[in-house]
Amino acid sequence: MNFIKNINFTSRFKKMVFYATIFIVPIFAGADEMIYNPLGTDSFPDLASALSELAIEIGIPIAALFIIYSGLMFVTARGNEEKLKKAKTGLMWSLGGTAILLGAWAITEVLKDTIELLE
Repeated sequence: MNFIKNINFTSRFKKMVFYATIFIVPIFAGADEMIYNPLGTDSFPDLASALSELAIEIGIPIAALFIIYSGLMFVTARGNEEKLKKAKTGLMWSLGGTAILLGAWAITEVLKDTIELLE
């Protein structure tokens, strides 16, 4: 019990205890009621699918912007080898990132369908 005497109860610890009693304890006090699910999914495969679709919805427009930017870099290079090399590198990274994004989405969908068949 000597280690308890050595604990320095700072104001940060007191704040954490206060917030825990204000926010966490009432959640468990009303645990007999149904808790609202903000995600709208009932299983892990549905959650993974929803997250991958969200990543696609956000990532595809960003990838398109980077591909367009790489095209603009090609146009503004005007034959300069350094700028052409930089534009090629940017385009390859953009296409690679897009491929990884689409591949992750495809793998998630295949795993979701496989898990649903096993249930």
